[in-house]
Amino acid sequence: MSAEPAPALAYEEQHRGENLARRVQELATAPGQRTVRHYQAAARNAFENAAAHTEQPDEGWRR
Repeated sequence: MSAEPAPALAYEEQHRGENLARRVQELATAPGQRTVRHYQAAARNAFENAAAHTEQPDEGWRR
């Protein structure tokens, strides 16, 4: 599935993923936290969205 480039969305999703990843680190050090996997999944989703909506370089450079 190929998404159209959307730089603003990619930027927002990148920052959302970074913030969620930071929260995962905080939760991982707190005893008894069970929500870490939910934050990990949300961070992964944000990074995937960012990558899908970032303008990718032309493939011609691989030749």
